[in-house]
Amino acid sequence: MQAFHDITVTKKSLDGNTGEYLVAPLPRGYGHTLGNALRRILLSSLEGTAITKIQFKDVKHEYSTIDGVKEDVLEIVLNLKNVRFKRLTDEGTEFTCKLNASGKGVVTAGDLEVPGQLEVTNPDQVIATLTSDKAKLIADLTVETGIGYKGDVQNKRDEIGLIPVDTDFTPIVEVSYDVQSARKGQKVDLDGVTFRITTDGSIAPVDALLQAATLLQDFAGKVMVGLGVSKEEVEAKAEESYVVERVEEEEDLASSEVGSWRVEDLPISKRSKSGLLSGGFNTVSDIAAATKEELMALQGFGNKSLNEVVDLMSQYGIEIK
Repeated sequence: MQAFHDITVTKKSLDGNTGEYLVAPLPRGYGHTLGNALRRILLSSLEGTAITKIQFKDVKHEYSTIDGVKEDVLEIVLNLKNVRFKRLTDEGTEFTCKLNASGKGVVTAGDLEVPGQLEVTNPDQVIATLTSDKAKLIADLTVETGIGYKGDVQNKRDEIGLIPVDTDFTPIVEVSYDVQSARKGQKVDLDGVTFRITTDGSIAPVDALLQAATLLQDFAGKVMVGLGVSKEEVEAKAEESYVVERVEEEEDLASSEVGSWRVEDLPISKRSKSGLLSGGFNTVSDIAAATKEELMALQGFGNKSLNEVVDLMSQYGIEIK
């Protein structure tokens, strides 16, 4: 049985709304399993906030035009669909925003009047261009919080002039993953998976990855409950697999080529070699089984010798506890 203990998530880069994170080590084959599962959850199952309906003043349908506005109503609707929002509190799931622009100039998302619970994350998004000083663009926008995709049929037309918008709530702009080789100690046949996540700014990339992992864990837990397995039984099985994994690691090291290397042949100082040999440490596997406290207790062994040995073992992929 393969255990999932000691998995770490390392930030490789963060540039604005794009982050890269390495998840490793994983058992062989689990790189694609985990990568594909989390990618699908990231793209489909995270909560977001977006426009679902638009009510323009003096406009009856989306195929109209507005005097003094360069774009027709349909193009304005498409621009408004690109406006993204961040919900600042947990209060409410439906909000009303207002657009009240007049005079010659470019209207952007930053010109929207939004309630205190919301924040526009892309204020530079162009909405329309007013071409005369007398031009006016007035509209009420219904903004909702949801998950996944909601078609314009679902955002039904309740009255004349109310334009429903098909809405993609996901806060994820793009996500990809790459599987590479990883190692842990003497095990070199492991996987690592790097996620590259770009969000719309309403959520940090690392928080998106955390939410996706939590959703995956919760779903797997429900499957276990459906099979009649208690939480205590799941934890006991996980601990049992961890013990088996640790024993296999120690056995693998003792029988490996690196584990059989002799202390007198190691590239360390004579003082460190003498201390190890006098303490009965004859091979690398002997050192790997020791703790830092045990090494420090050796005759003639100080911090310098300890650091020298620990650094060398680290190069061999061995961690001294």
